[in-house]
Amino acid sequence: MRGIRSDDRYDSDQDIRDGNHPVLALARLSHELADIPRRRREREYRKVADGLWLPVGTAPDLETLSVAYSRLYPDAVLTGWSAAVLHGIEAPDDAVPELCVGPHGRARRGLRMRRYVVPDRAVTSIRGVRVTALRWTAFDLARFTDHVEGVLAMEKFFHRGVTRAAMHETVAYMSGSWGVSRVRRVLADADPRSESPRETETRLFLRAAGFTGFVPQVDVPELGYRLDLADPVHKIAVEYDGAHHDDPEQQSRDRRRRNRLQAAGWLVVVVDRRLFAHQRAEILQQVEAAYRVRRFAA
Repeated sequence: MRGIRSDDRYDSDQDIRDGNHPVLALARLSHELADIPRRRREREYRKVADGLWLPVGTAPDLETLSVAYSRLYPDAVLTGWSAAVLHGIEAPDDAVPELCVGPHGRARRGLRMRRYVVPDRAVTSIRGVRVTALRWTAFDLARFTDHVEGVLAMEKFFHRGVTRAAMHETVAYMSGSWGVSRVRRVLADADPRSESPRETETRLFLRAAGFTGFVPQVDVPELGYRLDLADPVHKIAVEYDGAHHDDPEQQSRDRRRRNRLQAAGWLVVVVDRRLFAHQRAEILQQVEAAYRVRRFAA
């Protein structure tokens, strides 16, 4: 079946070596605790959802909850961020457990349910847990999340080894399915060269404002630098300073770096988390001013 190949599936030999996921044994269904006195059950277990319990002290992280919920739906498939974390891809802090249950399945609080049938070739097993394969997981996240989150997710999958060509093959195969046009837009904006979510968010913000010349991780070989975002044609750089740039020694290195870039003819606009959160209009004004300088100098 073209477009949903099994060659990008999780290594089944690794699954065998690692055995089943420990949460499969920790999570208990109500009938499995029926013989335990109520007081002891409430002391040793906490209720996750109707019919589902975990031992007290078990960390309620996304992976744990997702695998636990799979016990309630043995024929279901973890998808979205739940599948991603089983594949070793970090999920956003606000991600919730997600299961594809097919046309039927009782909804439960705290669980996102998808009601379609995942093709057999798009399902794999990781440590005894049924999950969507890498490519299908990326496809689902791109069509079911908002655009920026979808782009951020797709770039994580690129870093995990999924190729743009493979995703285009899957999109072609899934033509006509719900959300496929959203996946195409995500693929158009996702860039495997991006090295951080903040970098990508800044690039998408600039692109939405009409500044389409910026690309990530541009080398300046004569200085030995790599720029977060740059328009190499006009020699305009946008550098995103994360929290580690607050360190005084790092600030000194940053000043030296930017002085050398300016001496080499680069115009540099610096963005940090506060500016991006509260002063986006000012960022656009500075970028526009840099382009005006270039136009006047031409």
